[in-house]
Amino acid sequence: MAKLDLKTFVLGELANNCYLIFNRESKNSFVIDCPLPTQELDKFIRENNLEISFIALTHGHFDHISGLDNYSVPFYVHKKDILFLKDSRFNGSLFFSSPITVKREPLVYEEKNPLYFEKERIEIIHTPGHTPGSVTLKLNNWIFTGDALFYDSIGRTDVPFGSSAELIKAIRRKILTLPPEIIVYPGHGPSTTVGREKADNPFLQGADK
Repeated sequence: MAKLDLKTFVLGELANNCYLIFNRESKNSFVIDCPLPTQELDKFIRENNLEISFIALTHGHFDHISGLDNYSVPFYVHKKDILFLKDSRFNGSLFFSSPITVKREPLVYEEKNPLYFEKERIEIIHTPGHTPGSVTLKLNNWIFTGDALFYDSIGRTDVPFGSSAELIKAIRRKILTLPPEIIVYPGHGPSTTVGREKADNPFLQGADK
């Protein structure tokens, strides 16, 4: 099993978590979500002689995709969020900042086909509700939930194509059923665990009933 390291960068006005997973020996890495500004991320990659293999998006909102054009590596998104990359009304940038669209074409996740990094399996878990194509990425004992599940909270659904019913259902059926020791790395805020959120998250009380 490859020894993988994880570094979190808190970037941009909305304090997005951008995650860099890397192998210090092979110098390979990949990125989960890609907000602007990317200087801090770029500096770390440069100083550690890392190469980015790909970027994996949890969903298509502007604060998670705004830095994509700074990189030429392949990037992945769920097919139901491709529209968000192309339309600033749906990705939210038209209302929060300058309109952002992504000109490059993405690779598309398929739930039945995991990604691999350093021979390690990255499971694609479709967790819609915040956006139709929101995904949770599971790598070993880590999950990256984007804006689906946070410490003591869940994602907003008062956004285009949002659905609170879908979000709660996805979290209950696909995240809270994972082992309690799994570490949750959300799109904003501190990390937590599946067990803690199942027990204490006020939005999920009674989720196992």
